[in-house]
Amino acid sequence: MKKLAGLLLNSPAALALAALGLVCLVLFAIPPLHDVAWVIGLVAVAAMAGVLALLVREWTALQHRVDALRADLAEARDEVRHTVAPAPESAEAPLDPDTARARRVLALFPLDTGLVQHMRVETGYSPVSPTLLEPVRTFLEEFGHTSFGSARTHHAFMDLHRAAAAFIAWIDEETITDSGVHEIRPGDLRDDGWREFSQAREQGERLIDTFVAARRAFERTALETSVLP
Repeated sequence: MKKLAGLLLNSPAALALAALGLVCLVLFAIPPLHDVAWVIGLVAVAAMAGVLALLVREWTALQHRVDALRADLAEARDEVRHTVAPAPESAEAPLDPDTARARRVLALFPLDTGLVQHMRVETGYSPVSPTLLEPVRTFLEEFGHTSFGSARTHHAFMDLHRAAAAFIAWIDEETITDSGVHEIRPGDLRDDGWREFSQAREQGERLIDTFVAARRAFERTALETSVLP
């Protein structure tokens, strides 16, 4: 309908048809011409038929032109789609070494499972399985000569490394494996008896608190220095 309205407003044939209709109305309105009104009407009808034929022809030509343009546009789009290669996906930027190391450290000591969760849940020292200690030993072996480019992160990392090393040294010195878990060596196996046992237990609990706090401080520092995005 929009196309038809546009054609009627812009077509010379439509303009001629409107002008012819207006002339006929004027002629029919003149009383002296009423006797020959049928002649005027016949001529007007013939003229209008010719103008309508021109309109139909112009409308048909316009539709053919629109269809041709649509076909050309579809062909052009198809050529562009086949000739323009898609841009290659940008390769993921290599991970910053400090970021990779920090993520590895935190992966060894997750908060919601493993040794750190065990230490946070338990009050003081409780028997711990060797399996829970494996990430600590892995950490000490894997990161024995590691440094971070960020000074603050490196200091926090060293605090964590020293805390882990001290805790493992205490485990190896002050505990024995009993029923598949590390138990603090009882007083009857010590030179100074149960007094030495109590001292060893207190020392272990301090080392546990230090280790958990150092792990938390390392993560916070890595975030603050943007080592961890």
